[in-house]
Amino acid sequence: MNSPYLHDLRLLLQRWRIEHTQVADEASAANLRRMRWLGPVVVGINALHALVFLVLTLQAAPGDPHTRWKLGLFLIHTGMGLALLLCTWGAYRLRHQQRSLSGRWLELVSAATILGFAIAIVCVDQWITPSITPFLMASLGVSLALYLRPLPATCLYVAAYLGYYVALGWTQADPEVLLSNRMNGITACIMGWALSALLWRKHVTIAMQRRQLEKAHSDLQDKQRELERLTRQDGLTGLFNRNTFVELSRSELLRAQRQGSATTILLLDLDHFKRVNDTWGHPAGDAVLRQVATLAAQTVRSTDLVGRLGGEEFIVLLPHTSEEAGRKIAEKLRQRLEATRVVWEGIHIPVTASFGVASAPAAAKRDFDSLYTDADKALYLAKQRGRNRVV
Repeated sequence: MNSPYLHDLRLLLQRWRIEHTQVADEASAANLRRMRWLGPVVVGINALHALVFLVLTLQAAPGDPHTRWKLGLFLIHTGMGLALLLCTWGAYRLRHQQRSLSGRWLELVSAATILGFAIAIVCVDQWITPSITPFLMASLGVSLALYLRPLPATCLYVAAYLGYYVALGWTQADPEVLLSNRMNGITACIMGWALSALLWRKHVTIAMQRRQLEKAHSDLQDKQRELERLTRQDGLTGLFNRNTFVELSRSELLRAQRQGSATTILLLDLDHFKRVNDTWGHPAGDAVLRQVATLAAQTVRSTDLVGRLGGEEFIVLLPHTSEEAGRKIAEKLRQRLEATRVVWEGIHIPVTASFGVASAPAAAKRDFDSLYTDADKALYLAKQRGRNRVV
C-alpha cells in the first residue's frame, strides 16, 4: 500500500512541474534582461583583472616564479570577458522574443561559462595559494543572477563539480590540500544549487501569485462592467432601461438646445399584449418583446436612443429630427411590426403597436418631462382611435 506521504509528495511534485512550465518563459525573459545589464558589469570586471595581470606580467623580472600565474590569469580573464561579451550580445539579440528556446540555452551557456572560467582561475591559483574562493563566488553568483529550473541547475552543478574535481588535480600536488579543496568544492556546489532552488521556488511562487491577482483583478473588472451594463440596460431586451434613457435624453436635449436642432420622441405601446401572455404564456410574451426591441434598434439610426420604459412600452429618442421626419420613422416601424410574425414553438404571433410622437423644435427649450408628456398624450389618442397607428 502506498504511503500517504509519498502520495502527497507526488502530487506536490506534479503541481510544481506544472507551475515550472507555466513560468518558464517569464523566467527566461527575466534572465535575458539581467544578462543584458549584468553582462557588461562582469565583462568590465574581467577587463580590469586582465589589465592588472597584463601589467604585472610585463613588469615581472626574468626568472620570476609567479610569471606563469600572472600570465595564466591574464589569459583566463581575457577569455572569460570575451565569452561573456558574446553571451551579452546574444541576450540583446533575443530581447524582442517572448518565447525562445535559444534564450533558455543561452542562460545555461552563460552559467556554464562563468563556472568553467572560475574553475580555471582556481586551478591557476593553486600554483601560489590553496584558495578556491573564485569557484565559491561563481557558484553563488550564478544562483543569484539567473533563475534556473531545478533539473537543469542540478545537471549544471554536477557537471561543474566533476570538471572542478578533475581539473584541480592537474595543478594541486599536495594530497591533503587537494582533498580539502575537493570537499570544499562539493560544499560550494551544494550551496549554489540550494540557493538556486530556493530562489527559483520564490520566483515561481511570486509569479503564480501575481497571475492569480491579475486574474482576480480581471474578473473583478468584468463583473464591474457587467454590473454597469445591468444597471444601464434592460435585462430582457438589452435596450437602455428607463433611468438610463431619461439621463441620456436630458443630455441630448441640452445639446440640441445649444446646437439649435430639433429633437423628436417616439413612444410606442404594444397592442393587446396581455392577450399574448394570457394565451401563450409569459415566455411567448418575452419573445415578442425581444423581437420588438430588435426591430426598433434595426429601424432607427445608430445615433438614436432606444429604451424600454417597462412592460410593453418602448421609447425612441431621435436627435436632429423634425416632427414630420419622426412621424415617418414611426410609421415605418409600425409597418414593420405589423408585417412581423413572432414564431414561438411553431405558433405565429401577430404584433402591432400604437405610437405617440412629440417633437421639440430648434427654437424651443423643452425638457424631457414635457416632451414625454406630449408623446404620452399622443399615444393615448392613438389607442383611442383604434390602435396600430401613429399620432
